[in-house]
Amino acid sequence: MNSEIDTLLPQVRQPSRYGGNELHVVKKEWDSVALRMVLAFPDLYELGMSHQGLQILYHIVNARENLVAERVYTPDRDLEELLRAHHLPLFSLESQRPVADFDILGITLPYELCYTNILTILELAGLPFRSADRTAAHPLVIGGGPCAFHPEPVADFFDAILLGDGEEAVLEICEAVRAAKESGEGRQAVLERLSRIEGVYVPSFFEPRYDDGGKFLGMRTLSGNGLVRRRILADLEGASIEQPPLVPLTRIVHDRLGLEIARGCTRGCRFCQAGMIYRPVRERTP
Repeated sequence: MNSEIDTLLPQVRQPSRYGGNELHVVKKEWDSVALRMVLAFPDLYELGMSHQGLQILYHIVNARENLVAERVYTPDRDLEELLRAHHLPLFSLESQRPVADFDILGITLPYELCYTNILTILELAGLPFRSADRTAAHPLVIGGGPCAFHPEPVADFFDAILLGDGEEAVLEICEAVRAAKESGEGRQAVLERLSRIEGVYVPSFFEPRYDDGGKFLGMRTLSGNGLVRRRILADLEGASIEQPPLVPLTRIVHDRLGLEIARGCTRGCRFCQAGMIYRPVRERTP
């Protein structure tokens, strides 16, 4: 597939978006790891590379010898059209492997306007839109990020959604999927494992209830304990991986070094999403 992609990239406006050759990029031998995860940002490369959260998870996963995390972004229209015309699947940047070959497809939910891009990623990857239509032959599609706190508009597309901080949970998710894969468990058993991780919401384990007028009454639990608590990282410094940031070879939206010195806000304005969902306030030592 690499040679086919190499023939397409010179035909797009910014091929550096898709080369996976940034400074400090991590590349591992495909067969040397037990579990493979691809992290997706459902927007253009220039926006996704400006996102601090994806880079944090990228380095945390890749710090484990038996795990690998690669990246994929929503391709611009020129590459999307070429992929469709040549019947080629969406691929990861680091290894140029099809997204469908990975064990986990982790999709960030940064803002509602990117929801249609989630469907674009799934379609280009050759994956059924709805979780109910996917089988053990497909990667698990797991969401997270700010919009995970209101997951229902996209819940049918995800096998699981993480509510809250991901630094610790991402490794627990990887370990649960790896253990299930090693023991040959089916998809339902994997979801059961994931549902026991704090902060993980499995939409298929719940059913919305409405009255005769269509008013939402709540969720009925079909499996699991029925209570999903937001995952909170108590120690911001303890879970961090001190790795140099990925440095792109093209200009991005936030074309500068980004450092997270704190999470949360002391003001807590009611109109501000970040002021609410990132409580409590945590700061790094200067």
